[in-house]
Amino acid sequence: MPSKSPAATATRASAASKAPTPTARGPVFQPVRTRRAFEVVCDQIRQQIARGDLRPGERLPGEKELAEQFDISRIAVREALRSLEAAAVVEARTGLNGGFFIRDSNSAGLTQSVQDMVSLGQVSISDVTEARVELMGVAIRLACARATEEELNAIEADIDHHTELFRERGGSRNTKSVIEFYRLIARATHNNVILMMVDALSEIIRELLAHIDPQPRQDIMLVRRQVLALLRARDPEGASAAMALHLRKVSEYLESESQKKTAAKATATAKATAKAKARA
Repeated sequence: MPSKSPAATATRASAASKAPTPTARGPVFQPVRTRRAFEVVCDQIRQQIARGDLRPGERLPGEKELAEQFDISRIAVREALRSLEAAAVVEARTGLNGGFFIRDSNSAGLTQSVQDMVSLGQVSISDVTEARVELMGVAIRLACARATEEELNAIEADIDHHTELFRERGGSRNTKSVIEFYRLIARATHNNVILMMVDALSEIIRELLAHIDPQPRQDIMLVRRQVLALLRARDPEGASAAMALHLRKVSEYLESESQKKTAAKATATAKATAKAKARA
């Protein structure tokens, strides 16, 4: 029998070392050789935004032009734009001057991600509340140190506006304007990251409350006035404590009403099932 050459043996050994070794614990994946075209498009657009070559409000070239510049199909461009839109990087506008535009910095992507996790049961209402309490504590501390008189006056004007709405029974926790109070406090921190996070968590709670259709409560405005008074006094501990107490009460109410709604739905389903069986 002819002997095996050292080179052939080394080649086979090298190939064997590169081959994936199957394990009983999970699937075996092959190394990634190429990337999908739309992912490359997304990365390049994000990089240009990071460098400042693309700015908020700026219109991207049309689908045909992008396909020509990237030397890819229009289908791949379309997929990239849809992906960027879902991530809240760009927004689609219709009309004569429509197209895809770079979005202003906002919390839409973060809000949607956390909302999805709450819907899937991966994140609890109590987790959202805990994060919101801690974040608002940071926001209040910074606002106490940085808020201008104009910013504090804007918070007071918002409280006055909603107090009047609630007095006329026109107030509702279903409208986006009802969470403007938290946004104004976050804006007074002069920190855009905190502003985005406060926006996201406030919107998640507002959406959850909207599903249970809560009744307007005027004591909400009393708490807000108390927080504002403590902000004006530059008392971060007092303002944070008042805010935390309020947010936890909102969370308890939300969880209680959500459980009632779930129980009512389960009862209705059970009755419907029983009726269907009785007819069968």
